[in-house]
Order: sequence, then C-alpha cells, then structure tokens
Amino acid sequence: MGLFDRFYYGKAGQRDYTEANMPKSRLSLFFLVLKDHFFDLVKVNLLQLIFWIPFIFWTYLNIAAMQSIDMENTDAAGLLGQLSGYLMMWLIGIIPCVAITGPSSAGAAYIMRNWARDQHSFLWSDFKDAFKSNWKQALAVSVITSVIPLIVYTAISFYSELGKNSPILYVPMGIVLMLLLVFLCMLPLLYPLIVGYKLSLLNVFRNALLMASASLPWMILSRLITFIPIFFMGLGIYTANPIMIMVCMIYYLFFGFALSRLVYASFANGIFDKYLNPRIEGATVGQGLRPADYEELDVDDDEDEEDAENRVKTEVRPAKPVQKAPEKAEKSGKKGLGGLFGRKRDEDEFEIDDDDDDDE
Repeated sequence: MGLFDRFYYGKAGQRDYTEANMPKSRLSLFFLVLKDHFFDLVKVNLLQLIFWIPFIFWTYLNIAAMQSIDMENTDAAGLLGQLSGYLMMWLIGIIPCVAITGPSSAGAAYIMRNWARDQHSFLWSDFKDAFKSNWKQALAVSVITSVIPLIVYTAISFYSELGKNSPILYVPMGIVLMLLLVFLCMLPLLYPLIVGYKLSLLNVFRNALLMASASLPWMILSRLITFIPIFFMGLGIYTANPIMIMVCMIYYLFFGFALSRLVYASFANGIFDKYLNPRIEGATVGQGLRPADYEELDVDDDEDEEDAENRVKTEVRPAKPVQKAPEKAEKSGKKGLGGLFGRKRDEDEFEIDDDDDDDE
C-alpha cells in the first residue's frame, strides 16, 4: 500500500480478539473502542465539524445580538418580545444550516456503527462512500430535523396563548411535546438504519418509531448522555461563565459530534440485535461481543501464567466465522430485510405481526 493509499484508506483499526478476551457487554466494548480510536474520533469529529460551521456561526451571531439588548431600560414585556423575535429568527436560520449536515452524519454513523461492532473501518474512504451512497435519505432526515424546532416552538407559542383563556387547549401543547420526545428518541436510530439496511425512507422512520417505542428508556438515556455538554454550554452562556463556555467549545471542537455518534451507534446496535437482526437471514447477532455459550477455562492457582496462556490458546475453541453484516443491498446482495417483530416480506416492508407466535 502506497503513501497515498495509506492516507486515503487509513488503518482498519480492528482489534484481533479471541473469544477468551472479547468484551461481554456493549458497555465494555464502548470503552474499548473509545480507548483504541481516541485520536480517530478527533478526525471524524473534524470531518463533521466542517458541515456544522454555518450552524455554529449563525448561533454565535444570534447570541451576540441577544446580548446587545438593553435590559435595564426595557420592561419585561418588551424584553420578552425581543427575545422571542430573536429566537424565531434563529430557528428560521438554522433550517438550511442543519439541513446540510445529514450526509456527513450518515458518513460518521457508518464508521461508528462498524467500530461499535468491532468491525474494521477505513476512516476517509468509508466516510466518503457512506456520504455518497446515502446522501439522499440522510439529507431528507436532516431537512425534517431542521424544521422540527420551528414547528414545535410555533405550536407551543400558539397553544400557550390560547390556553390562557381555555386551559383545555394546553392538552394539544402537551401532545406536541410528547411527539417531540418521540422524535428525539427516534433520531439516534435513523442514520444507523439508513447506512446499515436497505429501506425506503418511509420504512426508516416507521421502524425507528417501532424500535424507539419498544426501547424508550434506553433511547431517553442515550439522549440524556449526549445532552450533558449541551446543558453546560447553555448554563455557561446564561451565567456568562467564560471558562465553562470554553471547555464546552473545546469538547465539541475535538470530540462532541463524533462521540455522540459513537454513543448512538452503541445503543442502536444493541436494539437492532434485540428486535431486527434475529429476523434477518445471515445477520450476526452480538457482533463484537463474546458468544453467550462461551465457557471460560478454569486456571489452577499454582499454574504458571505462561503455561496458562498457552493452555488457553490451545484449548479455547476457534471463533465462529463472522457472517457478513446486513449492509445495503448493493453491498450484501440482499433485496431487503425481514419484518420487524414479524416474518420476512418482499423488498423493505416491515410490519408488526401479532400472530407470529401462533405461526411458529
């Protein structure tokens, strides 16, 4: 491999695990990946950061404009009106800024999905290939994501005003907030579904909704984990704490976007192993984890460490051959995926099959 190829493809970055030292849980695998790919995360983060520059710049301009408000000489109603105006302007402006980030999120999601399953990934080439092959669906997801904040803010403002005269109108506002929560829980699954399975856009959303609903506590936990630095960033801006703001900016500059994708990929892989992969012929369940039927060898206390290692090498049974993961149909040759919670169907149809247990 020449110098240019090494730069373009990079290193695969896959550990040479045997069944004896494979991690037992996805949490253990997550920290092993974090250790092995620490500096690679910085590279992936910088690739994503390029596409988030317009969002960061637009947000900075709006924060600077809000800070220029003369709060001492402005009454409460006037201050609230100005802040509401700036917020509405910011929400409108972020639509194109967030919309362009979708394809880069797909590229990062593909790399993180592989690392979170202990599969090799060539950083530059895989990012480019996943970007290129999934940009249409990823762009659609990011466009939808970009307009959701404006829709939610408009709905909350509208129903909160009407609710002052009729409290019953607070009910639709609560429904809007519940739908927002559901969408936020779906979002970490959308990009892994796009890069890992051949699905129409409608079925990507449909099955993300089904699996997010079935794993709601885990999805809420994943969002809370990635929300921690956002909370401290907002707290630093609110309290005008430059140190807190600087720390959060450094975090997002080098790690934030990529680390969030790794967290989402780890949760998504576990959910797919529970609800999706067992229904797909040839799909590997628990990729990167120690097999559930593996039995550890007992080592005598008086046995030499070197002899013990040799005995493990000779007595441990060979690892099962790794089956090809369910990639996009162009890569794996599959025409589609089986039904989520149900039987395999033609193309990419997914549906809940309540009679599945009776059929079996």
